[in-house]
Amino acid sequence: MSARTNEKANTPATAADVALLRWIGTIGIALFLVIFPYEKGLFNGYELAFEKPIYTAAIFGYVLLIAAAAYVYRKAQHHSYRGFLSIGVMILPLIYWLSSFQAVSSYYAKFMTLVFFLLAALFIASLYLAESKQSRKTIEYALMLSSYLIVLLGIFNLFGQMYYRDALWLAHDGYRLSSVFQYSNTYAGFLVALFLVSLYYAVHCIRPSARIIHAAMLVPIWISFMFTYSRGAIVVIPVMILVLLPFLRFTKQIAYLIFMVLSVIVSMAILGKLTTNADAIAKLVQPTETKAESPISLFSSLPLQNWGLLLLGMIVTTVLVMLYHAKVSGWMETKLSKVATRKWSFAAMPVIAIILAAIAAGSLLGSSAIRGLLPDKIATRFENINLQQHSVLERLTFYKDGLHVAEDYPLLGGGGGAWQAMYEQYQNNPYWSRQAHSFFVQVLVESGWLGLIALIAFLAFVYGLYIRKFIRHPELRGSHFIFFIFSLGLLMHSAIDFDMSYVFISAVVFICLGSMLAPYGSKLTFERISLKTVTDQGWFKLAVPSLLAILSLFAIIIAARETSAVNKYDKTYALAVQQQTSLDELLPMLDEAIDASPSHSAFALTKVNWLEQAYAQTSNAELLEDAIQTVNLGREADPYNRVLLMSQYRLFQTKGSFDESLDVIDEGLKKFPWDINLYEAAITSYVKAYETALTGKNELSAGKYSQRVNELSLEIQRRIDQLAELPPEQQQGRSFAFTPAIEQALSQLELASAK
Repeated sequence: MSARTNEKANTPATAADVALLRWIGTIGIALFLVIFPYEKGLFNGYELAFEKPIYTAAIFGYVLLIAAAAYVYRKAQHHSYRGFLSIGVMILPLIYWLSSFQAVSSYYAKFMTLVFFLLAALFIASLYLAESKQSRKTIEYALMLSSYLIVLLGIFNLFGQMYYRDALWLAHDGYRLSSVFQYSNTYAGFLVALFLVSLYYAVHCIRPSARIIHAAMLVPIWISFMFTYSRGAIVVIPVMILVLLPFLRFTKQIAYLIFMVLSVIVSMAILGKLTTNADAIAKLVQPTETKAESPISLFSSLPLQNWGLLLLGMIVTTVLVMLYHAKVSGWMETKLSKVATRKWSFAAMPVIAIILAAIAAGSLLGSSAIRGLLPDKIATRFENINLQQHSVLERLTFYKDGLHVAEDYPLLGGGGGAWQAMYEQYQNNPYWSRQAHSFFVQVLVESGWLGLIALIAFLAFVYGLYIRKFIRHPELRGSHFIFFIFSLGLLMHSAIDFDMSYVFISAVVFICLGSMLAPYGSKLTFERISLKTVTDQGWFKLAVPSLLAILSLFAIIIAARETSAVNKYDKTYALAVQQQTSLDELLPMLDEAIDASPSHSAFALTKVNWLEQAYAQTSNAELLEDAIQTVNLGREADPYNRVLLMSQYRLFQTKGSFDESLDVIDEGLKKFPWDINLYEAAITSYVKAYETALTGKNELSAGKYSQRVNELSLEIQRRIDQLAELPPEQQQGRSFAFTPAIEQALSQLELASAK
């Protein structure tokens, strides 16, 4: 058989293989978007309880990358920006891996490396697999289906037919809607992006059925947004609109703003009654100290009223949108055709939008009559929008403290989890926040200026490349613009909150970044012949997909091992709690978990606690030594873990190693200088050491201990005075004052000194 005959015979099989790989990967991305938001949005809280779902999602994403690597090898053009973007996005997990060598938390440095590798995997998979229209549409539909289901789940909780823990988040001023994310500000940022995307669809969809679906969802989305009571997200909306409008044709800009105003007005018309009913429903449904959660029937009076009002708002908005398309859109196109050809037309509506937004903001903030039309809680939130409110001042404090961390860890940062480990050492006042409340500040703290610059450069290049291709190739424009809206909206809000700590949110961002470039795949080829020559080499064609596949397999092994360790720990802990299994049986099982993940501080801490309890019951010195050895190893991997530090302090005290215990507590004061409990432990310990030295006639040591107590007392007072200088609008955070135990210890020192 001739070579030409062989080639003809193999071509259909090759095309079928490529199509199969593309659809396997595409369906995988779609399933990722639909399946994973319901595990608390894959929140990364740097705690054991949050880790297993993230590992599961990571393994899923790494498998997708293997499919994408096979697709790249069989199909993709290599003389393209996509090959270099695939390498470029891998710089992010690479930097996190490099920062792990100087990490303050060995375990979470590795954990965050895996998380960023997942994000890189999803970006690469989307970049290649979404290049065909069918694949891109599948990902679009999956993203919108997932998003709308999240909105509906939130409303079912708001109206009382479901109970998802913390879907209604209890804040100091009442319940705030948070849906699957359990944090209302992140949900608000998500809703802003979704609202702007749904508006785009309502304007641009050609099929009436699609228009109806997206137009109908505008009111539920805006109502949900109002029930988050988020002020920061409100500020994002006008900025995003100004960014988006220039990308639309003049008549589409007009329709976009009209639909937005219509849906907001209709939503506000029913919001007051919905708010009153929702507050009453929350009292019936939400759990308290005296009752469990108790969802109520859809046909109960209050939820029936709310569903009726919501459906009415959806119908009114949908009808108005459809009437506009049927009666007004064509007329507008005709009448404004000449204006639309003007060079300045793309900027006209953004300017008008700025004026209208300024008028609306001025009326809302300056007119008590207009605010009176809003529900009291929402009106109060609007009244407090200013740069002196406590949430703004607190965030500015977080960001300043993050810059202070970067001064000590400038190049590669402190590794994954560095903020939650170290922020107390650098904080200006004793606030409590395991998140930096800014994706970019958190990246700076964890991966240094090198990591932050790499992230910003990557994002700037991706958006710049998309905008360039969007302008140059109008024939390729389409609904993939929603990926631009979604990703930019989420990133913009994540600059002022910790949205990207939800791995689902960050995954959506990176899927959108890849998917928005994918339709321009054929236009991303290099124009320079020298680059094309390099990328056409056989070794390059094989090197990129092979490297991706190998890295994916390696990451799968690590993630599977960590998942196995968590499962072993959970099983062991369950046996201890539920079946009261003996320590002799539990310790070998716990040691298996520790062997699988030696740097996990939660495992070490559990073993230390069990050994400490056993020693208290038996006085077996071997148990005490084992506990000390375990806590020492745990602190080597996680030196900023306060609970391990205090365990080490107690164990040294129990053993009688008082000097070592004092060294540990002094280390704790350096790392947690706003923890009054550590000052209490330190002062009482030094006073006891002082009394012991006096009894032993060791005046030199007694003087040293007395001086240290005085230093600590003065430091407490200095910090109390520092807190008095905070702006009155800024909350202090945790209590920091002389405790009764400290005052008693200081009195003991005075009495002992007077003898």
